[in-house]
Amino acid sequence: MLYGVIITIVPPIVVATFGRLVLKINYYTLMGFIGGSHTDPPTLAFANNIAPEGCKLPNMGYATVYPLTMFLRIFTAQLLVLLAM
Repeated sequence: MLYGVIITIVPPIVVATFGRLVLKINYYTLMGFIGGSHTDPPTLAFANNIAPEGCKLPNMGYATVYPLTMFLRIFTAQLLVLLAM
């Protein structure tokens, strides 16, 4: 159970911290990145509610990361099945 918590919480914290402090990425874009990396539409809805009216940065961040995340989930599952044989 602890490994699941670590896998779920640590990567977004590291990415958000690195993106904000080193790359100077906008906060709203980072919210979209985190939502897209978890493929979680309620996170995108929350980010859109927090963002100023007309701000599309959370949507852009979500759309940037979501396809890659879906591809990597499928690829990783197939790789784990192949390695288990």
